[in-house]
Amino acid sequence: MDHAWVKRLAAEGPEEGVTSLGTRRRASAVIGETATAWAVGAGRRMAAYILETLVDWPGDHSEEEVEVLRRATEASTLDTLTALVAHDRNTLAQSAEPLQNVAYYVRRGIPLDEVVRNVHAGQEFLTQELLGCVEALVPEESRMRVVKDMTRVVIESWSLFARNVSMQYAEEYERWSKSRDGMTAQLVRRILDGVRVDPGEAARELGHGMEQSHVGLVLWLAGVDADSARAFDFDAVAREIAAVSLSGGRPLVVRHGFSQADVWLGSPAAGVADRLADHGAWPAALRVAVGLPGKGLSGFRTTHRDAKAAEHVARLSQTANAVTAYQDVRLVSLLAADAERAGAFARSVLGPLSARDARTAELRKTLAAHIDTNGSVALTSRVLHTHRNTVTYRLHQIDHLLGENRNNTELRCALELVTYLPQVLFAPHRPD
Repeated sequence: MDHAWVKRLAAEGPEEGVTSLGTRRRASAVIGETATAWAVGAGRRMAAYILETLVDWPGDHSEEEVEVLRRATEASTLDTLTALVAHDRNTLAQSAEPLQNVAYYVRRGIPLDEVVRNVHAGQEFLTQELLGCVEALVPEESRMRVVKDMTRVVIESWSLFARNVSMQYAEEYERWSKSRDGMTAQLVRRILDGVRVDPGEAARELGHGMEQSHVGLVLWLAGVDADSARAFDFDAVAREIAAVSLSGGRPLVVRHGFSQADVWLGSPAAGVADRLADHGAWPAALRVAVGLPGKGLSGFRTTHRDAKAAEHVARLSQTANAVTAYQDVRLVSLLAADAERAGAFARSVLGPLSARDARTAELRKTLAAHIDTNGSVALTSRVLHTHRNTVTYRLHQIDHLLGENRNNTELRCALELVTYLPQVLFAPHRPD
């Protein structure tokens, strides 16, 4: 059947895709440029639909994971349209980019059944999108016949695709689980999950003593596309970090996906975060979260948990700082575990001091310093490098806005949240 209506598909505006230029060019040669732009937009909407629909998806919804998903959804949409026009149901099954992403899911520990659920959700979304397009573009007298054939092609194409994904996943999992990196990642995951392991045997397998003191780090790349991240040498950076930290032995590195790695340093010198921040000569896109030191197997777990918490705060704040230390953000990490509730708490406690303007920001800074100095105007003035009379005037303004009977503990927590995560305070309110 002729599906020429596909070539009349058009996006409402220009669409910037994340699929490779080669994939888009191959599709465009068959379906045309306007339909290619429509497919890129539909792929972006498909990715959003999958993330909203699969609420229990075991991934982390990180920027990298979303980009990986978008590459797959855009490519699969392009290949489905190509299959309709070219009458080739194998086009999608042989699509390179979605299958390449299987390796990412294997390394992130995403189970096969979740990946297949992802595929089915994508098929459901695209079928509904195409049904709407047929209704808009195909004359009524031909519509039922076109719908039947379109639906059959989509079902057959996506069924073959799902089968290939399953086969690729099994092959990749077999290869990965038997590789050195795969075995290391699996053993580390067992330790982090609290599975009982022999410390001596784990040390031999990992090349990292389990009884020593550990400092856990999370390394990731900010604002770097997946293709560039693939080429980044996390092992080399980890070795440099170990040298700067005066760590004994080589660091233990477990890479996750393309743009992130977990690292453990063995018996480093004190003040790892400060040493790394002072070093300064790190790649511009590199971000490092540093946990507190921990000893033995339990310390191996807790320092990693600390580093993950510091990473969460750093990602929320979108900081440009290369290094985030857990010891500096541990209160914020606890308060911001639920970002929406944290914002509601800060707005409720700060009241009139929640405003975005520069004057109110100045009052918040003064109040924080005043609480930290136990209510001393002289010390507050010294900390802020501001004249005592100015500080007194601001405190009178704060008293007028908040009243004198206030809970300084809650206020200081709210102010700490705003310092590190201002977007939590200023986020738009969700309608009820």
